[in-house]
Amino acid sequence: MSIMESAPASAARLSVWDSRSGPHAEAFSNFRETICNEFMPWTPELIDDNFHARVESLGFESGTVGRVRMTSITATKTKSNIARSAMDCIHGNLILSGELKVEQGGRTNFAKPGELVLYQSYEPVVLTERSGQPFDNLAFIIRRSVFPPAIHADDIFRNVVVGADRLAGPLGGCLNLLVKELTMASEAELSGLFEACVTLLPLVMVADSGERSIGVAKSGRTLREVLRYIDRNLSNPDLSPALVADQLGVSVRYIHKLFANTSETFGSYVTERRLERVKWDLLASSKRPPIAAMAYRWGFGDLSTFNRAFKSRYACTPSRFRTRSDP
Repeated sequence: MSIMESAPASAARLSVWDSRSGPHAEAFSNFRETICNEFMPWTPELIDDNFHARVESLGFESGTVGRVRMTSITATKTKSNIARSAMDCIHGNLILSGELKVEQGGRTNFAKPGELVLYQSYEPVVLTERSGQPFDNLAFIIRRSVFPPAIHADDIFRNVVVGADRLAGPLGGCLNLLVKELTMASEAELSGLFEACVTLLPLVMVADSGERSIGVAKSGRTLREVLRYIDRNLSNPDLSPALVADQLGVSVRYIHKLFANTSETFGSYVTERRLERVKWDLLASSKRPPIAAMAYRWGFGDLSTFNRAFKSRYACTPSRFRTRSDP
């Protein structure tokens, strides 16, 4: 359930939900529905019995941002939640008060006031707010598809805390302006701030990790077109430099030249993206289809090659990975 509160004519039209606006007995169930509607499916559980919360959120083409204030809860994103999610995205929480514990991918992090924690929507995660403390944060989701494929979202956005020192620049400035202006600024202004955060976030993360992003390689737009074509055709077992070159009207030599400006080859990039798709299927599929079917679905023509590549990338076999990821 979501209610709309009045706002100045020049301000953005927020979706606002407040537990004080309805029966106390229904507050938590209505909060759960609101969070699932605005930030995709979750399974929240109460920590403190005297629950109250307020959610102010606004959606954009590339994601959703909102300020969430509440008493302590635990929120889990299960494989069932993931399977019912409409898209892959990156979650972020800028902590304003309280403390957030994030458990994902075998790693546990604690985010404190002034820090930003980032994690993936397409892998199970457990969030726990520190009991007995009021929790306040700027929460957002960003569609994974808006990031250049070679940003390697699986790695740089996987349960990581961005310290206050790294938020002292433009990214932190934009996030803090969103906090201050969320109920006052126009939708166009808030959209501009949010898109600035979307642009700055991977730059901050890549610069910090020392990784080189294919998305900013010297070849520019043509490379992005090649990557988009590859991502749309991963399921084709015949995907090759020759096929891509023919479809885009360039030479095979030029395709290889584009990748020479990056840290990957054509083959390693295709294998990595296919493995990511299979991993997503292993995490999200509730019907447990055969692993071989998943591999063939994403263009692996040889099962033994797939198994070797998967074990090399994730340090375990696909069957072990699926068993280990079961809720």
